Amino acid sequence: MPERMGRVSALLAGLALAAGAPPHAARADKASECLQVITAPALAPGAKQIKCVDNDPTCDVDATVGVCRIEVGVCVNATDPAGRCAPRELESFEVANVQPDTDARHVFEFMTLQDAVNSMALPADAGDVDECVGPVEMWLPLEVKIGKKGAAYKKFKQTVHGTVAGIDGAHDVDTLPIQCVPAPGSDPCAQVTSTLEHLEQHVFAPTCSRDTCHSGPQSDHSLTLLPGEAHLNLVGVMPDNLQARLAGKLRVDPGHPENSFLLDKLKGELAENEGQRMPRGLGKLPAREIALVEAWIAAGAPATGYVAGIGCQATP
Repeated sequence: MPERMGRVSALLAGLALAAGAPPHAARADKASECLQVITAPALAPGAKQIKCVDNDPTCDVDATVGVCRIEVGVCVNATDPAGRCAPRELESFEVANVQPDTDARHVFEFMTLQDAVNSMALPADAGDVDECVGPVEMWLPLEVKIGKKGAAYKKFKQTVHGTVAGIDGAHDVDTLPIQCVPAPGSDPCAQVTSTLEHLEQHVFAPTCSRDTCHSGPQSDHSLTLLPGEAHLNLVGVMPDNLQARLAGKLRVDPGHPENSFLLDKLKGELAENEGQRMPRGLGKLPAREIALVEAWIAAGAPATGYVAGIGCQATP
């Protein structure tokens, strides 16, 4: 089957492979280990996990403060220089994930990785070696904790878990734990001068204003949530969705969270024909972030100043 799995998927051909071997990969010493490996350019040789400091370019491919983007791929029937493991005929590969995708624990990047693996067109013959796909970017947003002593970033971690199976009992399980940790001395409120800026930097930027979402008008919407543009595009503006317009909703209705379509979108509390929950293709925003959006709207959605008691606050 020279054409079926003889090359990396053209759609995901950005993964650079060393001559005849996969890039750095998480693996254990067992006879079936080469049947699949979870790969990552940021994974040091021999390491079994990635601990990435936010904005470290050796592991974080994104310059946004407060979120790590770490590239991950998958290889099957990987070359084993030690000769402990031989390629096998493989039939299936599964990236562990919580279903359905409406569950808050579902990881959409895991689903993207699964789709990439599916493009390899299993089953694979024993002669199909070093078949790889990737990279897929794992998004790991740092948590922002607000307390009486100020604000702090908290680490975020997740584990990629893959299982491959084939004929005659071929079976291999690999895991790759990944952590995003804050840079020393980083303060999530250091460059924030209002609740709106808190939302722009720590809610909209990591999730809503990605390149394919609300970084500018797209084919299916006109909403831009870039810093400096979010207030103008949200407050007092009618939504693009016709059903929401007919219901009299605004994107943000100052002082009226119950009539603000943005909040409906974030909560997923949508009527028929009002579209999908946002952020689309990602897990639901944490409750504390939705609560901050709701408090900001209830306070009149101000362009300047702080909403008392939640989020970043003015420095005494």
